Amino acid sequence: MATPPGSIEELRRIAPDLAPSIAKLTVPAYILDRNAVVRWLNKAAVAQFGDLRGKRASHVVAPEDADRARREFAGKLLGTIEATDATTDLRTADGRTVRVDISSTQLVDDGAVVGVFGLADPTDLPHVPLANSLELTPRQAEVLRHLAAGHSTDCIAQTLGIAEATVRNHVRGILAGLDVHTRLEAVIRAHELGLV
Repeated sequence: MATPPGSIEELRRIAPDLAPSIAKLTVPAYILDRNAVVRWLNKAAVAQFGDLRGKRASHVVAPEDADRARREFAGKLLGTIEATDATTDLRTADGRTVRVDISSTQLVDDGAVVGVFGLADPTDLPHVPLANSLELTPRQAEVLRHLAAGHSTDCIAQTLGIAEATVRNHVRGILAGLDVHTRLEAVIRAHELGLV
């Protein structure tokens, strides 16, 4: 009988030292072998993307992100890149496309790169209609999500790959759209409106 996807037994077989810790993550986590074949997914990844074990990672990566994903994967295998953080569009189990922040790194065993471990934190937010008939842009919605998570201007800028001044401009737009004066008020108001 095959071990179920995301099980601790399956992970122990693949990465024994990490098994107890990463199996419990609520963010989708995965392990790819040297051929970019999915060897392990935690339960959050299976719920979001389906049981992809035995399939190539390219099965879920949106075509517009495929070249960059291949280059980053190859760099990890060659040892020229240890880890990367990128925003990527992935296809879900139900056929939707979601934007995720992927943080991935080499898996090394006895000094040799044997694969890649990564986390795929969903960030995709639709246009968010506001009570006063205004709308946030998709980027403002992303910034609002980061504000709600307690991220700093610098952190948001680095994560989204934009300038800190651009983040501050988006925050000003969010404050105006929500008719509030501070970031904290914006987060509280966004929660009241069900936006985050």
